Amino acid sequence: MSVPTHPATALLDAQGCLTEAAIAALVAAPPGRGPEALAVHLAACNRCQERVLAAGVPGPRTGAPRRQVAPPLSRTLLLVGLILVSMLLFFLSLRRLTVP
Repeated sequence: MSVPTHPATALLDAQGCLTEAAIAALVAAPPGRGPEALAVHLAACNRCQERVLAAGVPGPRTGAPRRQVAPPLSRTLLLVGLILVSMLLFFLSLRRLTVP
C-alpha cells in the first residue's frame, strides 16, 4: 500500500526544505501570488529563505570593476561658483535686514 503524497510535500526534499522546483515556482510567481503552502513554509524556514534570496542573485562577476570617472572640471568650477554667488547674495540680504 502506497502512502498518498500531498502536493506540498512533493515540493519538499528529504530535509524538509523546498526543492529546486519549488524555489523556481516561487521566484517565477508575481509578488504575493506564489503557492500558499510554499509561502507558509518559506516564512518559517531560514535555510529556504537564504536559498530563495540567493536564487534571485546573478552569479559572481567576472569582469574587472569599472573605474569611477571624476566629473569634468568645468562642472565642478560651475558648482563652486554658484555656491559662492549664493553665499554672497545671502549675506547681502542679511545685511539689508540688519542695517536700519
